[in-house]
Amino acid sequence: MSNSEKERREYFRITDRVVISVTKLTNSQKLDDIKDENSSFLLGSAINALDNESQTLANIIKRSNPDIAHYFDIINKKIDLISNYILDSSPENSNQTETEIDLSGSGIAIQSNDDFSVDDLLMIKLLLLPEKKGIICVGCIKRIKIENNSKTLCIDFEDIAESDRELIVKHTISKQLEEARLKNNYD
Repeated sequence: MSNSEKERREYFRITDRVVISVTKLTNSQKLDDIKDENSSFLLGSAINALDNESQTLANIIKRSNPDIAHYFDIINKKIDLISNYILDSSPENSNQTETEIDLSGSGIAIQSNDDFSVDDLLMIKLLLLPEKKGIICVGCIKRIKIENNSKTLCIDFEDIAESDRELIVKHTISKQLEEARLKNNYD
């Protein structure tokens, strides 16, 4: 069993609606350069990474000073509002539409009519909704499924920040819990 097959079994997979763009990479493009060019798109996920980093300290403050912790929560909400405004007002994000994909911590499956081949390296710009957390990573096409004139690209994440992978994992778990809650409400 290959590493990607092991990883595929380690992560939950969900069907989700996201804003996504997939572009074939040239040999000269590097992930860090691409991220530098898209700093406003990545603002939400950068804030999320800082939140994760400060979580231990935030828990200590909540136990010892709940009022101060509440104040910091309000400040975080203000920062999230500003981040969302910057993302929404960015010209490159104004005309993007939601797309249905299969998503997990190890990769994605997406329908595409573009001319891609197995082993192509792709730049993936993924905006998780409704949180509006942007992720940019590199993926590699592992399989292409063709059914009923529809082509699905099965892409493994090749170069992804660990904080971005954690963000995807938390997002998928949150979506699964939400679906379970909805199902229980209808039963």
